[in-house]
Amino acid sequence: MNAHDNTLTINDVNLNIKNKGFLLLDILFKEKGWTMSKNEFNLIEYKRPDFGDLDYFEIRIDKYKVNVSVPIKHTPYQYKTSFDNYYNAIEYVEKRFKDFIL
Repeated sequence: MNAHDNTLTINDVNLNIKNKGFLLLDILFKEKGWTMSKNEFNLIEYKRPDFGDLDYFEIRIDKYKVNVSVPIKHTPYQYKTSFDNYYNAIEYVEKRFKDFIL
């Protein structure tokens, strides 16, 4: 962590994430107190322990798509969509995460 604030850097994060394409997203989630509950090359999932099992962010990669599942705030439901590439999927999850925690 930076001595002047609470932001994590790549050097602070345990680099055990199996799919390094999601490293910056991993930093964002951990910086906000979320933990990685699934860590496979083709599947990552983040939960916040005090939120229960209903609120999670999931990214699942198959042969053709990057599938994401994000919680719908104040409901027990998830919204699922898919993308053709990592960049668009990561950008979407980051935006939805920031909306969710505000």
